[in-house]
Amino acid sequence: MTMIVDRIEDDIAVIEETDATGEITMKKLPLDWLPEDICEGDVLCRTKEGFSVDRAATEKRRRSAADKLSELTEDDSL
Repeated sequence: MTMIVDRIEDDIAVIEETDATGEITMKKLPLDWLPEDICEGDVLCRTKEGFSVDRAATEKRRRSAADKLSELTEDDSL
């Protein structure tokens, strides 16, 4: 299961959760359940203590998105 912070609204984080079959559901979690430095786009892991940010997975997703954006915005006419 993959959990990604879609957005933060007041004191709630909206989480996009993808299960093993690829089905996506949206869930709302109170911000006080999550790490203080949580950001939109962070990949979450569930631990015994609650939730943590998977920094490596988050960075990989951000790099991939930046690469795709770069490919889309390249100007080959120069």
